[in-house]
Amino acid sequence: MKIFKSATSIIKRLYPGWTVLLLVASMLVFSACKSGDLEETTSEAPSTTMGVDFENPVEHASGENPTTIINGDWNNDNRTDLMVLNPRKQSGTSSVEDGTLYQFLDNASLTGKFPFSSTSLTPSTAVWRQHVIAVDYNGDNLSDLVTTEANLDQLKLLLNSSGSFSDNGTISVGDIPVHLESIDFDNDTDSDLIVVNRGDNSISLLRNDSGSFSENATLSVGNTPLKTVSGDWDNDSDTDLAVLASADNAIEIWLNDGSGNFSKASTQPSSSGSSPRDLISGDWNCDGYLDLATADYLGNSISLFYGQSSGADFSSPQTISIGKGPASLASADFNNDGRMDFVIAHRFYYTTSSLSLLTGDIGILLSESVSNGQVVFTSETRLAATTESQGTPPADILIQDLDQDSKLDLLLSLPINQKLAVLSGKNYTGSLNCP
Repeated sequence: MKIFKSATSIIKRLYPGWTVLLLVASMLVFSACKSGDLEETTSEAPSTTMGVDFENPVEHASGENPTTIINGDWNNDNRTDLMVLNPRKQSGTSSVEDGTLYQFLDNASLTGKFPFSSTSLTPSTAVWRQHVIAVDYNGDNLSDLVTTEANLDQLKLLLNSSGSFSDNGTISVGDIPVHLESIDFDNDTDSDLIVVNRGDNSISLLRNDSGSFSENATLSVGNTPLKTVSGDWDNDSDTDLAVLASADNAIEIWLNDGSGNFSKASTQPSSSGSSPRDLISGDWNCDGYLDLATADYLGNSISLFYGQSSGADFSSPQTISIGKGPASLASADFNNDGRMDFVIAHRFYYTTSSLSLLTGDIGILLSESVSNGQVVFTSETRLAATTESQGTPPADILIQDLDQDSKLDLLLSLPINQKLAVLSGKNYTGSLNCP
């Protein structure tokens, strides 16, 4: 195991020159952000609109700094459960490691808009768990967990036994691992791991052999990688990668030869200086080819990259201007029109003559039509993420029908509020993917 890095050294390495106050707020909400970035500032207050297409937000306790939200069937009862990660927590004028996971089990004996019972899974030693994913890595048909432990440059494996998780060892990876993805990159039916290492601009490829992981390769990628998404970009029936290199304002496309060997095929530039913070994939125009989208934080826009029928090239980005500070994205076909729509988490500083407040809201971007292969959208509708008058910055978005009423709901993690917000759907009986 590598020598433990103190919280102070991590902070200095990631956030040189920041004031303590800004550091606390930003570490709690944006622990993977680019060093030196200040959040967007505006005199426009966050939206207070609520209760229209979704019910008013209802908040549920989920730890001191909830960020990543994932779903899975933890207790093998064929009901979809939730898990919420707390990477760090506030301590006076600084932040310290946490690593607590809040487990929400869909409870058949409960009714209502949020029929879940909760419990916390606290590590024996506090640790900076930056990301978590659900993956059945040992092939027993139970969803296990893998987390990045960014301050220790390692992964933690948590083995599931009918909803009870136990320590199943660690794996050393690159410097400051901040994101995970699970794919079968070598076509052997085992779930392999892709690890984004922010500190040394690398991707660790970990091959799974019946629940035992070994390093397959390390890819050297662009500056400040924050995330990967996978898909068959070149339509050859194996799984490729797209890497978000935030400091380069670019997406790198890495193609798989079918055996888990990746080579960089192209770089898709985003808007200059836009500082993209999130990357997701989907078929936005439902034409059968996978597309990409970025949340352009400093560009106040999202960019859509449309997949093509040949090779790994994507179209030039379609850039859509939206509100301040877009930082997280999620997609679904809310209105059942055969085109994908977007939910955007906005995070920005609301500044007046008397205050400067880290705040935010969410935006709904609905598709209207398709023109020349690109989706045309209606104007963004901004909605409050909380009932608090000053708003709050959302960290992650999950779209799901929580109460099985055939209407899509929104889950938002709210680190400053220390809550998981539920916006129950009222009007959208849509689907999560193309028809």
